[in-house]
Amino acid sequence: MSILALINQRATSPEWTIGFLGVIALAGYGIWGFVRWLLSGPVSPDPWDEQVTAEVAKEEATPLCHRCLLPHEVSADFCSHCGATVGQYTNWLPYPYLFSVGHTLRIGTIGNFRHSPLTIGGFLLLGLAEYALFSPKSFSPAVCSAF
Repeated sequence: MSILALINQRATSPEWTIGFLGVIALAGYGIWGFVRWLLSGPVSPDPWDEQVTAEVAKEEATPLCHRCLLPHEVSADFCSHCGATVGQYTNWLPYPYLFSVGHTLRIGTIGNFRHSPLTIGGFLLLGLAEYALFSPKSFSPAVCSAF
C-alpha cells in the first residue's frame, strides 16, 4: 500500500510510474531467482558414507563427549572427564539443568573458550537472564510489601 501511495505522490509523468513499476518487477524477479537458486542446492550434505552412518546408528555404538571426545555411558548426564552436558535430555530436566548452566558459566569465568564479542555478550546475557531475579533492584519496597 505504501508503494502505491508513493507512486501517487511522486508520479508526475507516466514514464516515472512505468519505470518505478519496472524496477519493482526486476527486484521481485531477482528475489524469486535467488530463492530458487537457494532451494536448488543440496538439502543436507552428508560428511560421511553409508558405512559410517550405519555404525553410528547401531545400538551398541559408544557415545562420545562433544567437548573432550572421550567415551561415556549412555545414561550419563555429564561427562566424567570434563563435566560437559552429554545427556540427551539433561538441559530439559529442571534439576540437572542448573548444573548445565553452572558448567556453562564456569567456562565463561575460567576463560577456556573462543573469545569473540558474540560469546562474551552471550555469557553476559545468560548471567543476566539466569540471575536477574536475585538482584537487589528486584526486591523493591512495593514488591516486598506485597508479601
